[in-house]
Amino acid sequence: MVAEKKRFVLLVDPEIFEKFKKLAVEQNRTAGNLGTKLINDFVKENYKK
Repeated sequence: MVAEKKRFVLLVDPEIFEKFKKLAVEQNRTAGNLGTKLINDFVKENYKK
């Protein structure tokens, strides 16, 4: 059984969002997909049990 994914909403300044979208395009990703990757990577690297 696959767990339902949760929505994560962020509020950022328009200037930051535009720069973030450009970075995502450079990596052939959507802004949402890049955000998901960055959050997943951060948690994996920093979560200590």
